[in-house]
Amino acid sequence: MKAPTLAERSIRSLHNDLLARRFAVPKLQRNFVWDAGRAAKLIDSIYRKMPIGSLFLWEMDRRSANLIRQSAEVLPLFNGANPHIWFVIDGQQRLSVIYQAFEAQVRKNDAGRDIDFGRLCFVPYPDKNQEDPSRVVYRKPVERKFVPLHDILAPNWKRRMPSQAQGFLKRITDCRQRLLNYPVPVVTVRSASLGEIGEIFIRINSQGMRITSADRAIALMGKLDVRAMAQELRQRVRDEVFALGGIDPILMGFNLVTERQSIEGDPPKLETMARRWSKLIERDDSEKEIFRKQWHKYQNAFLSAVDYLYNRFPVYDESYLPSANMLATLSVFFFHHPGQPNRYQIREIRKFFWATGVAQRYSGRGYHRNIVSDAIFFASLARGAKVRFSFRDRLDPVLDIQGAEYGSHSARTRAFFCLLACRTPKYLENGESIPLNGAISFANRKDRHHIFPRAQLKKHFPPRVYNGLCNICFLVSRDNQRIGMRLPRTYLEEYSDNGRGRFRLVMRSHLIPVGNDSGVWERGIISAFKHFRRQRLSLICAEFEKEAGIKLFRKIE
Repeated sequence: MKAPTLAERSIRSLHNDLLARRFAVPKLQRNFVWDAGRAAKLIDSIYRKMPIGSLFLWEMDRRSANLIRQSAEVLPLFNGANPHIWFVIDGQQRLSVIYQAFEAQVRKNDAGRDIDFGRLCFVPYPDKNQEDPSRVVYRKPVERKFVPLHDILAPNWKRRMPSQAQGFLKRITDCRQRLLNYPVPVVTVRSASLGEIGEIFIRINSQGMRITSADRAIALMGKLDVRAMAQELRQRVRDEVFALGGIDPILMGFNLVTERQSIEGDPPKLETMARRWSKLIERDDSEKEIFRKQWHKYQNAFLSAVDYLYNRFPVYDESYLPSANMLATLSVFFFHHPGQPNRYQIREIRKFFWATGVAQRYSGRGYHRNIVSDAIFFASLARGAKVRFSFRDRLDPVLDIQGAEYGSHSARTRAFFCLLACRTPKYLENGESIPLNGAISFANRKDRHHIFPRAQLKKHFPPRVYNGLCNICFLVSRDNQRIGMRLPRTYLEEYSDNGRGRFRLVMRSHLIPVGNDSGVWERGIISAFKHFRRQRLSLICAEFEKEAGIKLFRKIE
């Protein structure tokens, strides 16, 4: 590989190259992952003449066009008439924002969220009372107050301005010149091999944006566009079932079914798998077809795992899934057992799901070994062995359940909301089932309700107490607003008048104890809440164990 060259290019010059479509995104690169706030912050940094890092390009001739990721995203597609290809190895996110500051298009990021780049606006008159206010923001344009960047950067920019006042145009001119003339360092490398570029990609990105094990593996896969294959599978999951965040669990599952696992250690690194397949294909191109057949079989297994969790538990969207890697390990079962599980297998999968979620087995120290252990377990279970899922590390109900807060996104909290969903929670008003699928999510704060109102408890207890899982249930916003700050003995008495039988059924669906000795009916708020919390903790733990079919907790002392 030749020594890289360093040059400075103005944003005006880079924009001309973007319009000429000289840049290309290689298959090893990630999608556009930034959100609107980060995009605005980048342009704000440019306006302030702050450093934003360098672009790293890999210059190749047109014979390397097979390495281009052919998908229209935030950057324009490469023009095949150009004699050379400038692959963007580092700086894709920044270059994308710069391009869209001119184009003002609406584009989706990797999380599936729309970013309207036409809402990138310059603030000509910042708030004098605010310390160091942002000069570029993401918001709806307002005449003279928030001016769209694409109007400022347009060739006919003066005609687009809402005012021709000298002071206003002076500020707009200054903004335009700062952006167009900003110097961007550009490092270009030539004559590097694909393997060398993969290593460069890993080294560069390891120092900036977080690079995952999946990113490392993809960068080392050589001729295989594994990222596109994994993203295609993720999109199928999104289209058919629910939005799945990243592709890491997809590649983790493939690693588990194609690499030899040892019960004594961690799973083989994704990079090891990537290098092995890459070398096999380099030596013998027929190995590529073997890889594709394995991937096709695995793809069906992964979809079966997603469908199973969605229909059985129910994991209505990713916010109910304790750990995305549970899809990876469950895929091992369906890889070796393409059909539906029998009764024995169903029982063991239930144990796995609830124990892994409640005990957070896929996080913290040693979680890799749990993943390997479960993969080996599922491979045996799928082949018909009468193996049993074992769970020995019993949990402390007070510490692990009562001490968990509803606002966290831990596996335990997700398992709790999945447990509530399993109970088919009902409207307080009429006893009909709340349509959880697609209508309500634990990720949506307005759909979660403090049984004893927070405003009343905050006078007597710290947030970790009144925000604990034992004080939370699903409730749609209209019921939430009707209840307001009233204590449960007031608002529940109102609903109980609609019929005691139906009322108790509704309360059971929310795992709220309402017997004559329940704390919800007591008058003293401190003693009432403490009494209620102990009762509900016992009820929640019992329901977790009922769903799992095994003991999960030590006795409550």
